[in-house]
Amino acid sequence: MEEIRLEALRALTILAIHDEEFRRAMWVDPEGTLDRCGFALNDAEMAQVNSFFNAVRESVDVDLFSGLTEAHR
Repeated sequence: MEEIRLEALRALTILAIHDEEFRRAMWVDPEGTLDRCGFALNDAEMAQVNSFFNAVRESVDVDLFSGLTEAHR
């Protein structure tokens, strides 16, 4: 298994906290957004990102989630 670089995930988290445009783009196209922003995540790191997004999606009511994302596009 590939090593997870915590510094890469921390940088990604900090960017997501402080950059609203980045956050919005991540919901639509995580891999493309990361690529455009210069993040080259390995498979293990990308799995962590996808796991996070899946956990958030599962924790929020589907109707509410789609309404929120539509309002922010």
